Amino acid sequence: MAERARVFTIPAGARFLPTLADALLAGRLGSVPDFAADPLALADIRIFLPNRRAARALGAVLAERLGGAAILPVIRPIGDVDEDDLLLQPVEDPADRLVLPAAISRLDRQLVLARLTRAADAFHLAGDLARLVDDVAAAGLSFSALDRLVPEDLARYWQITLDFLKIVGEAWPGFLAENGLADPAARRDLLIRAEAERLRSAPPPGLVVAAGSTGSVPATAELLATIARLGNGAVVLPDLDLGLDEEAWNAIGGGAVGAPGHPQYGLKQWLGRAGILRADVETLAIPPPPLAARGRLVSDAMRPAETTEAWALAPDVDPLATEGIARIEARNEQEEALAIAVVLREAIEEPGASAALVTPDRAIAARVVAELQRFGLDVVDSAGRGLRGTPIGTLARLATAAARSDGAPLDILALAKHPLATFGLPRPDCRAAAETIDLLLFRGRLLAGGLAGLPAALAAAIDDAADPDRRQHPSVRRLTVADGDAAADLVTRMVAALDPLAARLADGARSDAATLALELRTTLAAILETEEGPGVIEADEDGEALVDLLDGLGGPHGAALALSGPEFPDFLDAAMGGAAVPPRGGGDPRIAIWGTLEARLQSADCLVLAGLDEGIWPAAARTDPWLSRSMRASFGLEAPERRLGQAAHDFAAALGNPRVVITRCERRGGTPTIPSRWLQRIDARLGAAATTEILARGAVYLDWARALDAAPAAEATNRPRPKPPLSARPKRLSVTEIETLVRDPYAIYARRILKLEPLDPIDVAPDAALRGTLIHEALGRFAQRWTREFDGRAEAALIEEGREVFREIAAFPAVHALWWPRFLAIARWYVGWEHSRDQIAERHAEIDGRMAVLGGFELTGRADRIDRRRDGAYEIIDFKTGAPPSAKQLATGLAPQLALESAMLARGAFRDIPAGGSVAVLGWIGLGKVGKGQPFSSAVKDKTADELGGEAADRLARLVAAYADENRTYVSRARPMFETRWESPYDHLARVAEWALGEGDET
Repeated sequence: MAERARVFTIPAGARFLPTLADALLAGRLGSVPDFAADPLALADIRIFLPNRRAARALGAVLAERLGGAAILPVIRPIGDVDEDDLLLQPVEDPADRLVLPAAISRLDRQLVLARLTRAADAFHLAGDLARLVDDVAAAGLSFSALDRLVPEDLARYWQITLDFLKIVGEAWPGFLAENGLADPAARRDLLIRAEAERLRSAPPPGLVVAAGSTGSVPATAELLATIARLGNGAVVLPDLDLGLDEEAWNAIGGGAVGAPGHPQYGLKQWLGRAGILRADVETLAIPPPPLAARGRLVSDAMRPAETTEAWALAPDVDPLATEGIARIEARNEQEEALAIAVVLREAIEEPGASAALVTPDRAIAARVVAELQRFGLDVVDSAGRGLRGTPIGTLARLATAAARSDGAPLDILALAKHPLATFGLPRPDCRAAAETIDLLLFRGRLLAGGLAGLPAALAAAIDDAADPDRRQHPSVRRLTVADGDAAADLVTRMVAALDPLAARLADGARSDAATLALELRTTLAAILETEEGPGVIEADEDGEALVDLLDGLGGPHGAALALSGPEFPDFLDAAMGGAAVPPRGGGDPRIAIWGTLEARLQSADCLVLAGLDEGIWPAAARTDPWLSRSMRASFGLEAPERRLGQAAHDFAAALGNPRVVITRCERRGGTPTIPSRWLQRIDARLGAAATTEILARGAVYLDWARALDAAPAAEATNRPRPKPPLSARPKRLSVTEIETLVRDPYAIYARRILKLEPLDPIDVAPDAALRGTLIHEALGRFAQRWTREFDGRAEAALIEEGREVFREIAAFPAVHALWWPRFLAIARWYVGWEHSRDQIAERHAEIDGRMAVLGGFELTGRADRIDRRRDGAYEIIDFKTGAPPSAKQLATGLAPQLALESAMLARGAFRDIPAGGSVAVLGWIGLGKVGKGQPFSSAVKDKTADELGGEAADRLARLVAAYADENRTYVSRARPMFETRWESPYDHLARVAEWALGEGDET
């Protein structure tokens, strides 16, 4: 062992791996044999790097430096606690090989721990528990140390949690021992410590170098300390800040105090553990002046909060520090991604240049990959992509949702229209059949019976479509018999594919994760089946990742995890959220996309740092659901902000690239964002002028990005005023359509002239409109059929009519339970109301009428009730379950229905009612007010009903005459007053949202 540790650092402004290679070959890290004379001279050198990507990159740099044939040093990845490449390779000598149990897979570990948590969110909690197990192992602690915590000092929740963790501390090691397995983190630490012990006890003859690691894991820190004190050992730290003043360096602290979010926190902590002074660390490179100035800027900007008063006394920032830095502040995620794509495309314009995007957010990476395709660049995100968002992952979630909902319309349609779904049919045929199912079955229909009821419901819908007397949407009328047969075939196939899984996911069903995963796999095979043969899930790397996940869930640990049917969709979603699809090979070699872990020690000619918003980079500190902050500290675990310190170190190191473009968004997902704390610090240190200059450089790329999709400035849109020929204008309208013609003539134009019928919504649920329809129908049937006294028998007859009508919602018991008592109250009131009207001689319910106006125009209408009194006068009453219009709206012609019915009655438009009748009562009965106030409201205010009818007839004649003029237009939203009652389905065609702000409300 050497008495003095040999520790070096490479500042961020110097490219780490090339600098390391040059220092190694120059003998600056230790004695190196004459490799020029002996190609095998470097074979005895061992180099430990943080991850496999860095190991491969260093090998490439050394090969380039050596030129001719030579054996490279042994380069091993050692890994940090939050990386995937964590295991050291065991030594080659069998006598020295350390025999350890196999590491349990992450999925298996989470499945086993989920059995312990057994909560609604068991899989997520198991993931948090697994991270705690790793933290405990990495810190070299044992769950038995929880005994140091005093339960009486904790809240009741934490006392319960502490008791549970003590059980975990006993059960988990026992499970691993029983199954001959080991925790990945514990196994890694054993390997690392075994390597450190071998190096101490039998130092190898060649040089040993550990480079690029911050020593954040205690086992790694021990290995680095061992290598540093070997006679032939050297440690190269990444970007140790040798220029930070002592006051700030001391304020960083270490252990349970200090500033764990500082970039230098991990390095300072390791130096303290290893007993090495910062002054004893040598630098291997001096960056060029601009990057040296930038390093001083970053160091000063990131100083601990307690020492930021030094900014006031510090000299102005060297202008060289901001050379090569640009900053993009996009309005939204799409604009950010396009601007990044423009930066990367421009960066590789020079032959041989390289560019890279670094971001912790895979959604940003995915958007950039898509935008780069606009330039013909096929770029691969080397961090892979989440299985959950892949096409096959989406299909699996849709299939699970459709099975769980037992064939809910939206779920069925989403599944049937997925690009991968075929159900044994040619893809075009499957899509066409799905469109037919959409139109026939799921539009405007109340469906019940689940998957099993879909074939019968479709058959009934096909019969309805074939009925010539039934009003159908034009799209339905165009369907052929073959279309109906194809839809029926697809429904049969879908039910057969989903029914077994639906049975296991039903309420009250219980199973286990393995059985459900196997059932899902069978279901997916049926969904993916083609006309050529059975469906293959693992047709590509996405499918292979899904199969690996389902196989893992289908193992013995999944079989031991009991689940209820309703729990499985969320369980699957959580499991898929933790699964990734490895990056495919190929892609443009000039552009790389890295996660923050992969980017460590890497460099490029142009480096884009994306997502510099709080919550993205840095990510929010993870809250531990198992131990509070104070409990973690008492237990001996690091504060959650420790990871923020590593993220800050990554960011600071990346700023050492000669050319850096930083990006952020003003809004993400429509929500305003806050700039990253690191950007705020740099802005504060730079001042407004320098920050504005950096933003101006980034604005160039924003301008280019916006120009790509720029379109000519849209002129102000005018309110549409179509003027169809007279021959195309309607010659017949109903009284309700007259109100539409007054308020929104464009809606009449779209429906009656263009013949555009709005589609009913998908998955109709019982709503207020349906309730009104059912009540109207029951009252109408009763009024047409009952001719006797209004007594108890009448009430019973009305209730029986209601019972028949309300069968339509029998499949919705909760709705029926709410609506039926209300109808009973209305029935009781209605019969009593009729009984009190002994002056009524004749009742007419749901009576149709037709009235000629002028020029061959005809007005039609159906009145809810027209009753003749014994004195010969008439009462016209309209039943409303919602709020009726006001008498003023009727008098001014905005709600002319009842006034027009009065005019029609006077002119003998209704059958069995002679012309010349006078209306004594005109008004509405608000059924919603029954039992809550006076249900009747009169439509008559300052004039009699006959006068209102005469005025309405005159207005109608003038209106008809106006539209008989070929110059009269069908303007949109002519009278939008009280428009909450008027939400036209044609507003999007009239482009109301585009012209409404530019014009007044009325013309």
